[in-house]
Amino acid sequence: MAQGPLAKKLKGSANKRIINKSKSNNNNSTHGLGPKKGARSIAPKKQSLIKQKTIQKKLTAAINKNIEQVIASRAEAVDGGQKFIKNKY
Repeated sequence: MAQGPLAKKLKGSANKRIINKSKSNNNNSTHGLGPKKGARSIAPKKQSLIKQKTIQKKLTAAINKNIEQVIASRAEAVDGGQKFIKNKY
């Protein structure tokens, strides 16, 4: 079944305008579905806070990468890990 309003067929470029208008109306209707999921945070405006935020992001990324490596090495030691992936490439 068709999704969206039906466009009447007209001669010339008027038909394209009706189709474009119906597509743009469909996109605007999704805003009324409620609040977005996920945490909200306000971006810092002061330079010192911006630097702190970037350092915090880098540290978090480094910690997560380290944790992933530790878990992967433990899994490899226990069960042979990802040998099939290493042999595949």
